[in-house]
Amino acid sequence: MIAKSNWFARRKYLGWGLTPQTWQGWVYIILIILPYFFITNLSFIVIWTTIILMDLIHVFLTLKTDERETLHEAIADRNTLWFVFLAITGYIIYQSFSQTIDYKLIYLLAGSVIVKTLTHLYLRDK
Repeated sequence: MIAKSNWFARRKYLGWGLTPQTWQGWVYIILIILPYFFITNLSFIVIWTTIILMDLIHVFLTLKTDERETLHEAIADRNTLWFVFLAITGYIIYQSFSQTIDYKLIYLLAGSVIVKTLTHLYLRDK
C-alpha cells in the first residue's frame, strides 16, 4: 500500500478515523484530495475513491495501539452507542404520544439488539 501507518494516529476527540501525525501524512492527505478537483469522469472518481479507501483501511488496521488505548476507545464507543440508543428510544416515546410512530426506528433498535446478542454468542466461546 502507499501510506504508512506511522504517518497517522487514531482520531480520539472528533469522531472516528485517522489524523496525520507527520508531514508525510499531511502530504498524503493533500495528494489524495487533489485529484477530486481535476477528475470529471464519474468512473475515475469511483476507482480513485476505492483505491484510497482500501489504502486507508489498511493503514487503520495496521496502526499500533496499546491495551490502554484500545480500552479507552471501547469505552468511548460504548458510551456513544448508549447515547444513540437512549436518544432513539426517547424519540420513539415522543412519537407514541403524537400517535405517529416511525417503525423504522423500532426495527433499528431491534437490529442493534440482535447484533449485540450475536456478538456476545460469538465471543462467548473465544
